[in-house]
Amino acid sequence: MKFRDCGAHENMPNEVWGTKRSDRGLLTVSGPYGAGKDTILNSILRSYPNSLLHRVRTLTTRPSSSDADPSYSTVSPEEFERRTLVGRWLVNQQFSGAVSYATSVDEIQEEIKAGRICLHTVFAGPAGVGRMREVFGKQLLALGVLASEGGVEEQLAVLSDRLQGRTRDDEEGLRIRLSHQLDPIKYVLDNPLVDSVDGPMHVFDEIIVNDDRERAMKTARRLFAEGFFNKEE
Repeated sequence: MKFRDCGAHENMPNEVWGTKRSDRGLLTVSGPYGAGKDTILNSILRSYPNSLLHRVRTLTTRPSSSDADPSYSTVSPEEFERRTLVGRWLVNQQFSGAVSYATSVDEIQEEIKAGRICLHTVFAGPAGVGRMREVFGKQLLALGVLASEGGVEEQLAVLSDRLQGRTRDDEEGLRIRLSHQLDPIKYVLDNPLVDSVDGPMHVFDEIIVNDDRERAMKTARRLFAEGFFNKEE
């Protein structure tokens, strides 16, 4: 079956891609809070039929809100512990262990076996996307997202400007939120090697700099198409 890139945005080429690659089945998008992970992922989701894509659900103990991401399932710590004892899960803790997240390996493998491409936003760290690379190896196309060019200080400055306009945090709350982004920023910048099921691999296949929203989305869609389909000549 051939798949046509739906061209959800005017500056996006309407191209026909060939058959889906059999060696790939999972896309992850990772980066610090405020870098634009959901923008990148949603751009891809809008560009392909729902029958082809599967948004991976995340189990979490994070308190939910009225605008919570529907791909997250919030449960009590006790329920989280009970569920993750059954089947295969990748579990990580964030915010100094205050919040737990889990991704079902079984869910992903079942969807891949059914011929769908799984999409997932996951923590940029050894217990998040690092573990995904270790477990899924070459099946995974991992995209890192940064807010700007430059090192840690440049990243934090841009994120600070963005978060001031989109959060209800006071100055101290913003400082704490930004402090939790140091490790994810460094992890994406370092792009370490890990031992995967297919041998040593860098965690990220590509890193997208989201300093121009339209350009970043276009880049992500191109990388997705090149990573999961054989382009028809």
